[in-house]
Parts: sequence; structure tokens; C-alpha cells
Amino acid sequence: MSLRILALDFGKKRIGAALSDPTHTLATPWLVLECRRSLKESVLLLKEKLAGTPLKAIVLGLPLHPSGQESELSTLARQFAAHLQEHFSLPVILWDERLTTAQAERTLKEANICRKKRAQLSDKVAAAVILQNYLDAQKYR
Repeated sequence: MSLRILALDFGKKRIGAALSDPTHTLATPWLVLECRRSLKESVLLLKEKLAGTPLKAIVLGLPLHPSGQESELSTLARQFAAHLQEHFSLPVILWDERLTTAQAERTLKEANICRKKRAQLSDKVAAAVILQNYLDAQKYR
């Protein structure tokens, strides 16, 4: 059974998700979850959606200011990471996600995706950008 890597673009309203291929070479946008009332409920919903998908690790985008300093959202992301760790019992890797949303938006715009559709896709495409950056970095270690 081939293990995949899951990446998440964490936000207060939505969480974008992407999955790697079994060889950990290519990231593919997967889904967008609407956040639940609590971080724990969001993790449980994610776990339900992932039923039957064997995972090796979870890469969680860590939202940072352009200067590299942490933000209020960084604190929430770290709390979300703790819930992921508790419920998935997998390594949770925090990954700098600076500029990934902008890169996702640019990619969708260049693909001539209409504005309304871009809004629906940007979170999972941002997760794919986070994951692809992570996968590419692992190749050169």
C-alpha cells in the first residue's frame, strides 16, 4: 500500500487540502473544507474525508508575515497541528507558506479560470503549492 503525503492550507474559514502521488513527486489539489466550530471538529471532519487514504505525513502551511514573524493565524495553525497530531498519530510538519496563496491565485488566473471559480479553487491549489514546495525540498536533502 502506497503512503501519500497530505498538505493543508489552514485558514479561519476554509482549509485547502492536497495529496501527493504515491512516489512523493507530484502534488494534486484535493478538496476544500469549510471550518467547523472548533479546530477539533475540523480535524475530525478531515479524518472522515481521508478514510481509506493511507498517509505517511501531514504538511501544514504555517502562515507567517512577510518578515518571517508569526501571526495570530500562526498560533491557530500550531493549535490545529496539535489536534492533527493527536487524531492522526502521524508526523505533522509545519511548512512556511508565505506567498503560496498569491502563487495559487496567479496560477489560476494564468489558466484563465473565472474569478468565481478561482475563489472556489484557490485554497486547495495553495495547499498543492505548499506540498509541491515541500516535496521539491525533500528531493535535494
